[in-house]
Amino acid sequence: MNQLSQVASISRKVIKYGSLTLVMMMIMRGMFGVAYKWWKITHPDPPPPPDVGFGKLPKLQFPKTQVKSSDYSYQLETPTGALPTNLDKQIAVYFMPVKKPNLLAYDEAKNLARQLNFINEPLKLSESKYQWTGQVDGLPSKLTIDIITGAFKLEKKWQVDNSFLTPSMIISQDKAVQILKNQLSRLNLLVDDLDKGESKVSFWKVKNNQLVPAIALSKAQFVKVNLFRAAIQQIPVLTISPDKGLVRALIGLQKSEKKQIVDLEFKYFPVDKSQKAIYPLIGVSQAWQRLQAGKAYVAQKPQSSKKEIAISNIYLAYYDAEEPQEFLQPIYVFEGESFRAYVPAIADEWVSE
Repeated sequence: MNQLSQVASISRKVIKYGSLTLVMMMIMRGMFGVAYKWWKITHPDPPPPPDVGFGKLPKLQFPKTQVKSSDYSYQLETPTGALPTNLDKQIAVYFMPVKKPNLLAYDEAKNLARQLNFINEPLKLSESKYQWTGQVDGLPSKLTIDIITGAFKLEKKWQVDNSFLTPSMIISQDKAVQILKNQLSRLNLLVDDLDKGESKVSFWKVKNNQLVPAIALSKAQFVKVNLFRAAIQQIPVLTISPDKGLVRALIGLQKSEKKQIVDLEFKYFPVDKSQKAIYPLIGVSQAWQRLQAGKAYVAQKPQSSKKEIAISNIYLAYYDAEEPQEFLQPIYVFEGESFRAYVPAIADEWVSE
């Protein structure tokens, strides 16, 4: 019996300590799993190296301007008081197919002109630009089309009709945007990029036969609507100025649809998101130095004459030019109060001279 008791005691101890060991192993396994997940989150695998699949990229072309970024002095007033450390070191560059001259381009332009009620033969301004003139909806009007790029500008001389000075309806900002999108849809130009992108609406009134800003919609006789390209992979796409979209229209506050869109400018060029390549970037500190050295494009300058700019936000974006470009390339954006400047972000060794 004594021997049996010892065997039973040993068995109980084996079961007891075996169970404790098993529980401890399960707890440690769980803790290891949590620790591993935390490690992977805080130490993610590095991205694959840039493939620079398009080779050297063309230098970004910005509009000519009298303003230089070196005309100002800068102070960092970011949330941390320093340059950001969390910006990507590499980024995708997207191919933008540039249209080539073809035999159908002129016919396509004539069809667009007919849709906009221009029936006369156009005047040839250059190898690619044609201009139609005539009376459209009772107003002297002209339409200029680049038959290669598809960019166009419609201008109606609303100044000859005094009824525009007396609004016959007040429309919401959303309604104004929808009026423009409906027109683009009728012309088969409302692409997904524009439909989902940001829109901006501003109010305007007539003074001495010219448009000047109105303080509110209730004081306005016209509204301007600007449409911008939607962000790509959560990276914003910016134009030459915060208030100039790829598509912009001047809309009269009139019940008659014929008196609503009096000016329309279209400068949208498609991006092929299926064709991309990864490129290295210059560092944000190098971009900061180039801003100070006058090597940045000033997209928005302060309305006042102040020369000291407090930079409160620095981020990466894509630059959407008003002329066709072969690739959608990144820029560093430096923002302050009523100030915005762009510095090309691609590493120097991958930019053509």
